[in-house]
Amino acid sequence: MSKILTAILRILLYTGIFCTALPLVFFLLFKINNRQKALKVIFFYILYCVINEGLSFYLQSINSENFVYLLYTFTIVEYSFFCYFIYIILPITFIKKIVPFVWIAFIILALIDIIYISKEKDFNSFATGIESIIVLLLCSYYLFTQIKGSNSLLIYSTFNFWVVIAFFIFFSGTFFLYLLTNKMYRSASFQTLYFVINISFNILKNILLCVAMTMKLNDSVSQQKTIIPELDDDIFTQPKK
Repeated sequence: MSKILTAILRILLYTGIFCTALPLVFFLLFKINNRQKALKVIFFYILYCVINEGLSFYLQSINSENFVYLLYTFTIVEYSFFCYFIYIILPITFIKKIVPFVWIAFIILALIDIIYISKEKDFNSFATGIESIIVLLLCSYYLFTQIKGSNSLLIYSTFNFWVVIAFFIFFSGTFFLYLLTNKMYRSASFQTLYFVINISFNILKNILLCVAMTMKLNDSVSQQKTIIPELDDDIFTQPKK
């Protein structure tokens, strides 16, 4: 590997580590006094990601075999945070009611993957692939319901919208990468490709979470919509002569 490529990868690594903690900084700047439940879930998700990133960096630096268990744990915990968040923000529909059952089913599948498929040795491509599909479907459903049933201009200025977009873009960009990891991870060129794609989309996800922290919470937007007066059509009619 050339020195230039090594330098680029090192810059990406440290940028990724820095960006992981960046949404936490934006939370402290813009949302620290807010107690909304959806915001709390994302705050603890970001905090967990920061801790996981630190542990991951340490375990890889000492070539620890326990690193693979960190990957398994992260998949389950990340999915749990997302399911709880999407359950809070979804309107009361059939999809909202089945989210807890989908969460339980995924936990069972993830444990089966650890014990029987990946066998605690390889990257959990099966569980991560299932996670990506479910997250993408739930994100798509949320965006569809919001754009269909509300003022789209107000949706773009909400916290929930940008969080959902962050997850949607991240899992869209890494879905096929994760599916191929088990079969191709032994390849040095694929390891480099995996690192670049994964950390690039992770950086993008964290930037979008920073954007979300600067946006209004959905409760504030709902209140804003209620105080907008309805204009009388007669105002725009021509006066009679």
